[in-house]
Amino acid sequence: METKEFSTLHVNHLGINDAYGLFKESVDIAEPVQSLIGDLSKALLSHLTADVHAFGLQLKVAQKSGYTTQLTAQDKQRDDDLADIKRDIVYHLKGRDAGKKAAAERLKLFFDPFWSIEDEALVTETKSLQNLMAKYSASDALKADATLLGIDTKLAALDADNKSFDALYMTRNAEEGDKSATESGSSLRPAATKSYNDFCTAIEQAVSYTPNDTLISLFNRMEELRKKYRALISTPKADDKDKTDTDTTK
Repeated sequence: METKEFSTLHVNHLGINDAYGLFKESVDIAEPVQSLIGDLSKALLSHLTADVHAFGLQLKVAQKSGYTTQLTAQDKQRDDDLADIKRDIVYHLKGRDAGKKAAAERLKLFFDPFWSIEDEALVTETKSLQNLMAKYSASDALKADATLLGIDTKLAALDADNKSFDALYMTRNAEEGDKSATESGSSLRPAATKSYNDFCTAIEQAVSYTPNDTLISLFNRMEELRKKYRALISTPKADDKDKTDTDTTK
């Protein structure tokens, strides 16, 4: 018997939006298979779902400001940019031009890990797009493929719109103290964090002692989420020590 454990992730080191994103994405991948993960895991998923929903509602209320409409519009613009780029790639994948089809195949392979980032939490999406553009900018081959398909200018627009969103978001935080207000006002985050930890423990136990294909797949997908969000954690500052010391998440 193989005992499986998730890799280390200090959830309390995540920014509040990233924490919500982790919890919400975990619920989203677990709910469709909840009937196949065992009674205990299913019950704990129900608690997690309720806590994440309440946490998300509180987060939305705390983040409302005069910038909300502008941020929503800017987020939609970058999502539209990304959708347009993906449409072009898919179009050329089905085309008859062998050169463009090959370029589209290479770009699709590159874009696969980023294909649905518009569904991520806002701050997480910003960081994911920054990562996408950094990797794209570092590859002459990818830039040549994008130019061949005529999407190089669209990628430049996506980068610019993402930077505009990030600048506006940071301005909103700086001028209104939104980040500190959100952090202190998120009284429901600890409950959601505990529910997430409990659910992860249940999945570890279930996949170790009563494994099935569904549990194994869910465990692996949750592990990939943990790795994805761990990459977003900055080095803790000295004044974060209290949070670090009280974080029992693996």
